[in-house]
Amino acid sequence: MCEFNRNVIIQDLVLAIVINTSATIIDGAPFDHTWYTFTCVALATNVIGQLVLPTGAVARALTGWAGEASWRVYAQIFIENLIFVTIISLTEAFVHTGGPGLVEAWLNSYVWLVIIGYVTSVALFHALKPRN
Repeated sequence: MCEFNRNVIIQDLVLAIVINTSATIIDGAPFDHTWYTFTCVALATNVIGQLVLPTGAVARALTGWAGEASWRVYAQIFIENLIFVTIISLTEAFVHTGGPGLVEAWLNSYVWLVIIGYVTSVALFHALKPRN
């Protein structure tokens, strides 16, 4: 549902690396061959999510009440980040656990990943926005 361009690809790559690395650190998992595999899982999950979910439209609709407020974009970023971090972290928790213990594994790092993902998304928003 989104338009893929250079900035979207950069954001997806950076967020996949940041989210998976953060989850690895938070969960105390080893940095071995699985780090790369789960970074790819995060990236693929994000791209598929963007293809099927209208997250931008959802974020705009949920923040419409804010009108033209300067902070509205940050609320939109939070909502989009929340959607994608939820999907990515649930997917990775499922792949790690196979189902049993899914909720416990997911909740172990979820709040931290939402915060880390949001900070990263805001930093990317500023780093990639066009310069005047």
